[in-house]
Amino acid sequence: MTLLPLIVAAAGLYGSAIAAITAADAGAHVIFSYPGTTHPARLTTLAQKCQVGGVIIFKDNVDDKLPAYIAGLQSAYASGGCAVKGRLLILTDQEGGQVKRLPGGPTLSEKMIGEQSNLDAAGNTAGIQAAAALKAYNHNGNLAPVLDVYHQVGDFEDQYERSYSNDPAVVAKCASAFIKAQQGQGIAATGKHFPGLGAAAADENTDLRPVTITRSLADLRSIDEAPYTAAIQAGIKMIMPSWALYPALDAEYPSGISSKWIQGELRGRLGFKGVVITDAIEAGGLGAFGTDPERSVLAIAAGVDLILAAGRNVTQGEGIVSGLVTAVNSGSLNSSTFSASTSRVATLRSTL
Repeated sequence: MTLLPLIVAAAGLYGSAIAAITAADAGAHVIFSYPGTTHPARLTTLAQKCQVGGVIIFKDNVDDKLPAYIAGLQSAYASGGCAVKGRLLILTDQEGGQVKRLPGGPTLSEKMIGEQSNLDAAGNTAGIQAAAALKAYNHNGNLAPVLDVYHQVGDFEDQYERSYSNDPAVVAKCASAFIKAQQGQGIAATGKHFPGLGAAAADENTDLRPVTITRSLADLRSIDEAPYTAAIQAGIKMIMPSWALYPALDAEYPSGISSKWIQGELRGRLGFKGVVITDAIEAGGLGAFGTDPERSVLAIAAGVDLILAAGRNVTQGEGIVSGLVTAVNSGSLNSSTFSASTSRVATLRSTL
């Protein structure tokens, strides 16, 4: 089933197309991935052609050759005369505790940090530890901290100690300290999963299947979104929306492809002006929304800036780049929306 009518409808919110783009333009919006320690030459070639926006690193990608490979990707990109300047985004999930892709810190899980007597000090230490681990492997961004406010012991976020607390004030305090410390070391932070996965049950994993969060809009705003207000005030550079559906505001589109959530709530009501990055675009929770390229077009139309192609396959990212080019050049994705997104990505990369 094609999603072109849906894509046209979503893009239509922003007007008609203005100018053609190339794969080099679209590449700046796609974060690639690859399997194991193959460290593919194909990705280096694409970087030299400006057709890559960055790479996400998983635990199985890590070996002693990884830092040099990443340095080579950066050199290849720098040699290409690319329109978007600055370094490629090299990202991973270095949350702390059980969720770390690289050797090193943070030593404590988010839940353990939230249980410390001095929350500012604990968050600060974790942010410094995360930055040190990331710098050792030539990373410049972290898909952390998790800003979800867990609701019940053992639920989706609490079972792996990925949430600081069931108290939004504690989450906000710990996360703000983490963000300031890590970004003070030159590593971009990412708050996730907007507007919040704290109410998800233990088996409600959007990576695997659709999830609906039936919280009222009042509760979502007063509890789940509270840490985002603090994170934005702390200067957080990136935010990742969740793939859950929140009928209180949008009963049709999951947060990460919803203009109501991204443009209306996150950018409009909360005033976030930074970069929005998707969770894994191949997630099972998006089964009703077509192919990875089709989902990516919906995300950009909704106000997202970066597409996380986390399928450990370079061709996945190439397909998304091609899909974005086709969408803009056919008029199904408005080029002024796309251009505004490119400007946000360029601004972020100029700071790293």
